[in-house]
Amino acid sequence: MDLKALETKWRTALSSILDQLTADEFRKLLFNLEKIPQGLKEGRVRGDMPSVIIQHYSTEGSITLMDRLMKDLPRLDAAVQQPLRGMKDELKKLRQKKKAATSKPADSRAVTKKKEPAAEVSGGSGETQSLDDSIEKLILAVRLLAPLEKSIFELNSSGILETEAIVGKVVKKSELVYPESPLTSVKDIKSSPLKTYVSVEGTVTQIDPIKKVKVQHEEKKTKRFKLKQEDEEISVTLWDEAIKQSKDLSVGDVLLLNNMKRKVYLREVYLNSTQFTKITKDQSAAPVHIRKIKVITLLRTTKRNAHLQVQFEGRFQEVYGKTQVLSEGMGFRTMEEFNKGFFHMLPLTVMANMQGKRILEMRMI
Repeated sequence: MDLKALETKWRTALSSILDQLTADEFRKLLFNLEKIPQGLKEGRVRGDMPSVIIQHYSTEGSITLMDRLMKDLPRLDAAVQQPLRGMKDELKKLRQKKKAATSKPADSRAVTKKKEPAAEVSGGSGETQSLDDSIEKLILAVRLLAPLEKSIFELNSSGILETEAIVGKVVKKSELVYPESPLTSVKDIKSSPLKTYVSVEGTVTQIDPIKKVKVQHEEKKTKRFKLKQEDEEISVTLWDEAIKQSKDLSVGDVLLLNNMKRKVYLREVYLNSTQFTKITKDQSAAPVHIRKIKVITLLRTTKRNAHLQVQFEGRFQEVYGKTQVLSEGMGFRTMEEFNKGFFHMLPLTVMANMQGKRILEMRMI
């Protein structure tokens, strides 16, 4: 079976799996499909979603993703797991076939080209933005376009989008909104997959001077600093436009870094800025507003904060607040009760005192 045949078979299996989900499970599944723009999720019937999912995650990627998400829901029954297990087996066979084909000795007449080593940032985490990063940014930027726009393949074939610089101009000219990557603790970032897009909050503990490095024969500036969150600390490397956002940065500042990418260099996990990185200082001076919001789901909780997906004024946002405060506001006596009970109350409309994206107080209506 080739990849095209696998895609056809997977499309049918995925349609069957989606039909087995309850309305609540289907809604939660859609929320976790972060690569798919919200406009492509709203108003779609289930029968349309397999094609959309495969388009944004690829055949292989969507099989792996669905396997994880079905375990998270959880849907471990045969109606869901049997077709999923069959596709995982088919994918495994296809990968083994590819591996066997590529492991054959290369033609002795083939000429191999030497790869230039990636530039390194002296003094620490020196892995730089590679061509892969540029391609990922291209894909991410184009996926933000409205569904009626041309596909990535069409744009690439036409030669319209040939460089990262052009993508940046398209994004800026179109005034596209920043995609919001999930707010993640430093501890979880260190155990996340490579190149995961995240947002993180913490206190600046050290700032290094701006340095110049060569990337693909071009000189670029980088700026590194350390961010601390509770007992965990992580290094941050800023590039290009992100450096301009940090010109007034000082040790002790509390920052919210949106849309960073997890990287690893010499076993050290650190964060790289991206085309969409946004740096925001502590919003403690921001005004407090009383808002009526609809809580869609409880994303995750830590000892310190609870992260929620909410709907406000027709938009979906990730907000957070102290777990203890939210727990007490909802009438739960312990965090354990909150984690178990609150999830089953959703979706739920509440009144919240909000300061930026932070919930100071939340109560039922």
